[in-house]
Amino acid sequence: MIAEKGRTRAVVYVTLALVIAVGAWLFVDESQVSRFTGFTAEEALVALPARATLWLLASFCLVLAVVQWRWPGERSGLILSLAAAAGTLAFLVWVTRGTSLSLLAMLRESIIRATPLILGALAGLWCERSGVINIAIEGMMLFGAFVAVAVTAMTGSFANGLVAAMLGAGLMAALHAVLSIRYRVDQIISGVTVNILAAGVTRYLNLQLLTPGGLNAPGTMAVLTVPGLIHLPVIGPLLFRHQPTVFLMFLLVAGTQVALFSTVWGLRTRAIGEHPRAVDALGVPVHTMRYLNVVIGGLIAGIGGAYFSLGEVGRFEDGMTNGRGFVALAAMIFGKWTPLGSLAAGYLFGFADALQTKMQILGVGIPAEFLQMTPYVLTVIVLAGVIGQAIPPAAIGRPYQRERLE
Repeated sequence: MIAEKGRTRAVVYVTLALVIAVGAWLFVDESQVSRFTGFTAEEALVALPARATLWLLASFCLVLAVVQWRWPGERSGLILSLAAAAGTLAFLVWVTRGTSLSLLAMLRESIIRATPLILGALAGLWCERSGVINIAIEGMMLFGAFVAVAVTAMTGSFANGLVAAMLGAGLMAALHAVLSIRYRVDQIISGVTVNILAAGVTRYLNLQLLTPGGLNAPGTMAVLTVPGLIHLPVIGPLLFRHQPTVFLMFLLVAGTQVALFSTVWGLRTRAIGEHPRAVDALGVPVHTMRYLNVVIGGLIAGIGGAYFSLGEVGRFEDGMTNGRGFVALAAMIFGKWTPLGSLAAGYLFGFADALQTKMQILGVGIPAEFLQMTPYVLTVIVLAGVIGQAIPPAAIGRPYQRERLE
C-alpha cells in the first residue's frame, strides 16, 4: 500500500514537472524576468530569469519523483511539501514574467485572510477533540459577526463588540452542544440546523432592526502595532502590525497547543474523544467536559466572526462568511486535528485566497470566476485525501450514554 501511494505521487510530480516545462517553453521567452519586491514596488528583493527558473524547478520536481518512486515510504511528507513549494514558486514566476509582484505585501495579506480560517479551525478542534463533530462553525461565525456589529454600534466600543461576538457564537455552540450531547441528535444534522438558523435569524434581524435603526456602520477596528518588534526587518511589518483579531489568533493557537497537549484538561479532552467510557470509569464527567469544549470552540469562532464584520468591511452583510466556516473545517482536517497543523493549513488557504486576488490585479489571462474558485478547489483536494490520510478521534460523532446499573 505504501509503495503504491508513493508511486502514485511520483507520477503526480512527473506531471507537475511536465506542466512547468511546457509553460516555460510555450509562454515564456528568454528575455523575461520575474521581479519580487517587498511591501512597496521600490523595495526590490530578487529578480529571476523566468524561463531558466522554470526549467530548474521542473528538473527539481523530476528529482523528487525519482526519490519518491525509489523510496516510497521515506520522507513522503517532506517530499510532498517540497513539490508543493516548487509548484507554487513556478506559478508565481510564470505569473510575474515581465512584471513584478509585491511578495511581502501578499504574504501579509495571506496572514490576514487566513485569520478567520485558523480561528474557525481552532473552534472545530476544541469540539472534535472531545468527540463532537462541528460543522456549525459557519453559523457560529455568522452570528458572531452580526452581534459584533450590533453591540459595537450601540455602545461605540469595539472591545464590547468583540466580547459580544464571542458570547453570541458561544450561544450557538451551546445550542449545538445541547442537541448533540443532551438529546443525542445526529451531530451533522445539528450542525446544519445551527447554520440554517444563524443565516435566517441574522438576515431577519438585519432587515428589521439593524439597518433600519442605523446600526449597521460601526466601521473597522484600528490596526495595532507591537512596540519595538514592529521595527524588525521584514518580519516586523509582516507579523506585528495587524488588527486585534489577528493577534488574538496567534495567541489562541499557542494557548490551544498548550491547553490540549500540556495540561490535565487537554489530556482528559483528548481521552474523551478517543474512549469516553474508559474516561468515565475514572470519574471524569464526560458530558460536562464535552459541553465546555464545544462552548469554548464557539467563543473562538465568535472572534472569527468579528473579523468579517469589524475587521474586514465595517458592517454586517447577509451570509458574509461565504462558506469560510467549511474551509476552516477543511483546514482543521488538513492540520490533522492539531493547532499548529491548523495554523499551517489555514495559512495555505489564506495564501491561495490572496494569490487569486493578486492574479486578478495583474490581469492574468484566466477568467476571474476561475481564480475565485482557487481556495475552494484546494478545499476539495484536501478533503479528497490527496494530501494524505487524516485520522480523526476514534469516538467522534458518537453520542455517549452512561450504562445504568440494575
